[in-house]
Amino acid sequence: MYKINQDDMKLIVNGASFLASGGGGGVSSANDVINNIMTFSQTVDVATVDEITASSECLVVCGVGAPDAPDLKFLNSPADGLLDLQKKTGKTYTHVLPIEVGAMNSMIPLLACAKLNIPFVDADGAGRSVPQMDMSTFAIKKFNPAPTLVVSEENKQFPLSPKTAAELESQVRKVVSTELHDAGTVVTWSLTGQQATEPEAVVPGSLSLAKELGVAMASPEPLTGVLSLLDGYYEKNKVVMKEAVVTHCSSKVEDGFDVGTITLKDSANEQRTIKLFFVNETLLSVVEENGIPVELMLGPDMLCSMGVSGQPMTNSEICSDFLAGKTVSVSLVWVQALKTIRKPEMFELYIQLIMNKFPEMTEVLKTESFSVDAFLEKES
Repeated sequence: MYKINQDDMKLIVNGASFLASGGGGGVSSANDVINNIMTFSQTVDVATVDEITASSECLVVCGVGAPDAPDLKFLNSPADGLLDLQKKTGKTYTHVLPIEVGAMNSMIPLLACAKLNIPFVDADGAGRSVPQMDMSTFAIKKFNPAPTLVVSEENKQFPLSPKTAAELESQVRKVVSTELHDAGTVVTWSLTGQQATEPEAVVPGSLSLAKELGVAMASPEPLTGVLSLLDGYYEKNKVVMKEAVVTHCSSKVEDGFDVGTITLKDSANEQRTIKLFFVNETLLSVVEENGIPVELMLGPDMLCSMGVSGQPMTNSEICSDFLAGKTVSVSLVWVQALKTIRKPEMFELYIQLIMNKFPEMTEVLKTESFSVDAFLEKES
């Protein structure tokens, strides 16, 4: 067990923003959450996965919604949700788990931890940020998501009883988009200590990695430092563009997501461009040379971004700065997802979401050369 303070949290936010594959919530909003955490406690206890025992009771606490939602406020709802679910289940939760690693969802669970003095687990359910709850390890393991509560800051409760992770995602998204102005807190997946420590139930050490990345991003050679850390955690990575300049950006809030595209030009080769298709997170990246597609990158593999000087830059920040008239330059790094979530059914979920939000890409994604089996074989 160890403690993290405000300075640690700021480093974690920055590093988590890189691991978020363009999503995970805005950094500015996450720093607001840190300020809220400080109103409850100056430090939060963090437990390693090894410290979870069979008698532990773990709960996944997360924020769900669009990073650009109009009422993106998190203060009391994580603790309220946890306490209310305790009453429904009769359990006493001893540990809080994040669903993903990302600027916002690495911080939102800490609100419950700080207010209720419950340890946060140094782990998550993906090793990256995910656009849907059914893209997590908890979904892959088929853990029971019922009961679930969606909670507003005013403690308006929406109890759900999904039978599967797919039902969980659908039901939560409907509540968040129609009742909560595209952002709300979700408490779900009540896990025993035995379940939480099963093989591939969680991705261990992701909070610690995020902090190390935050330190590297603030160093004189941020890209070099970041790559050295990735080499020790993820199986494969490569620099896609050391410096890419944004030439176009579009974004809208739709069904509780930020949905849009970003086009960037390689500063080292003006004939080389990349277009990112994002639903909060970047789902698909298409690299073109002289207007001809030469490479496709697909989630759950990650297309991670940061400013060329190491400043955090998710899709939300990129679009906000570009649409404000600023010149935006970022470094782009492809990172192969962990085997925990790098499974055929996950690639299929990403493809389905892309075709749903970007129907113009259906023809590309349905070609024989882009089958999941062919993609996995190419990247293995």
